[in-house]
Amino acid sequence: RLNRRFVTLGGDLILPTDMEVEDDYEMKKIQVWFFQDTSGSCSGFRDRFFKAAMSLPENRFDVKMHCFDTQVFETTLESKKLYGFGGTSFHPIEAYIQAYIKKNELQYPEAVFVITDGFGTPVKPEKPAKWYWFLSTNYLSCIPKECNIFQLRDYE
Repeated sequence: RLNRRFVTLGGDLILPTDMEVEDDYEMKKIQVWFFQDTSGSCSGFRDRFFKAAMSLPENRFDVKMHCFDTQVFETTLESKKLYGFGGTSFHPIEAYIQAYIKKNELQYPEAVFVITDGFGTPVKPEKPAKWYWFLSTNYLSCIPKECNIFQLRDYE
């Protein structure tokens, strides 16, 4: 926008303005890889976990949905199919991410959301600050301190 006071100065003079307008501005979606715990201890939380995953606004987040127990399985929010139902291991999540991004020549996800009760095996993510844990309990011993940790009940 051209300030009215500078209209008579001519077109070859460029002065900074208070406001810049971008014509093609489009909000970039945040890439979230969502991992839902399907171990035996979380089998009763199926609906609660899916409700949390579906609460992410589609216009702000690009969600890649997974479930896990001792291995990782791809799924979708639309199908609501779950796989696993065994024990709980968190380290296969990082192994899956590393293998997937290497195979597909991608960057590390912008955010990794893990929804769980917290009971499992320790994990050492390459980028722990990008991991967001949503817990149905207060069990924290397997989760690195550098990660972001929240209580699921605060988001329901």
